Formats: sequence, C-alpha cells, structure tokens
Amino acid sequence: MLNVFNSLDIFKLVFALTYIITVGIILAAGVEVDDSIQNWMNMLTHLPGIALIVVTWSTPWVSITLGIGLLFSVLSHGCVIADFEVHRITPLDISFANLSLLLIAFIIVFQEIPTWALPVLFTTSIVDGVFWDVEIVYVIIGGLTNALVLIFVITKLIWPTKHRNTSYLLISLLIGVVGSIFFLNDGNYGDKNYAIMHSVWHVCSYTALYFAIRSINTGEIRRPRIEFSKEFNLGKVALF
Repeated sequence: MLNVFNSLDIFKLVFALTYIITVGIILAAGVEVDDSIQNWMNMLTHLPGIALIVVTWSTPWVSITLGIGLLFSVLSHGCVIADFEVHRITPLDISFANLSLLLIAFIIVFQEIPTWALPVLFTTSIVDGVFWDVEIVYVIIGGLTNALVLIFVITKLIWPTKHRNTSYLLISLLIGVVGSIFFLNDGNYGDKNYAIMHSVWHVCSYTALYFAIRSINTGEIRRPRIEFSKEFNLGKVALF
C-alpha cells in the first residue's frame, strides 16, 4: 500500500498518528497541561490545513475557499482565547467549516460538481451562520454530509474502481472517526483539557479531508481542475 504514497502523504499520516497517540497518552496518564500550552497547541494545529490548499491549488476558487475557512478558524480560536468579539467571528468559523466539509464531499462523491450544488452550498452556509448558536442545526448539516461521505466510502471499499484510491479513503474515514470522537468529548472552552483535545480534532479533520482529496486517482499531488457539470442533472457519482 505504501508504494502509492508520496512523501507529503507519509508525513501527514505519521504526524497525525504521532499527535493522536501522544495526546492520548497525556490524557490517559492524567498529566495536567498548562492552559497557555494548550492554547498554543490549539492554534498551531491549524498548520496541517495548509496541505489542503496545496492539493486543490489547480482550482483557485476551491483552495481560496478552504483558505478562508482556515483563516476564520484561526481568528475564532484567537478571539476565544482573548475573549474578544467571539459572537462575530464564531459564526463565520462554523459556517466556513461546514462549507469546507460539504464542498469536499461534493468533490469526492461526484466526478463533476453538479450545478445544484451551488445553491446547496450557499444555503447551508447562510443557515450555519445565522443559527451558529443552535447546535442541532450545524450538527444535522454536518451529520448528513458525513453520512453521505460514509456511504460513498463504504461503497468504494466494497466495489473499488479506478477513479478512487480505497487506501486513501479508508485512512480518511478512520482518522475522521477518531477526530470526531475527540470533538464530541472536548467540552467547552475553559474546561480541563478542552484545547488539547480540540487540537486533535484540528489535526484529524485536516488530515482526513486531505486524504479524501488525495483519494481521487490522478497520479499527481494536486487535484486537477475541478469542473462543474455542463448540464443540470442529479450529477454523475464516481462509482465506475
């Protein structure tokens, strides 16, 4: 399996596994980590998101959108730490986080992004931004998106095709599940170990999305230009 990996893939995977295991050991041992160190860990773990921009750079609007989401996440966490204008930045963070997730889901599942995806992306982003403090709203949107990707990944694992690399898909799925477990148990800012646990979510989510993009068989590190479907239809799922 390793012969299909390049150096960036290996680095991303090794770093993610090392970070997850290290934090897991710290938590299991009951080691108390200073709040300032936890905050730095929470901020610096946005760096793995840069790889997402690299692999999608052939389609600037996608990489820029992901980059804006990364920026708002950094700003949001910084505002929380500084207790400054949290109510203004957090909605943008949540909105762009789910936008990035849904956008990559469309890129992974469909050979070309269907035209109906645009209003869906716009609408969900607005809903997330307006109802950012209603947890059930973005949980439902994120949950449905994850369910769509999960069904697709399972389908690819059962019936593999040349269009998707099942090794990358499996890595994306497993790391995404681990990250979700940390996310669902990190609590709120100010809770003990919140920031260090949330930092694992950062590493896992960016790594999972990276390998999801890399699962598209191209033979190159960068995903070729992402096109929209020329016709209005349900979209051609990358099944065959």
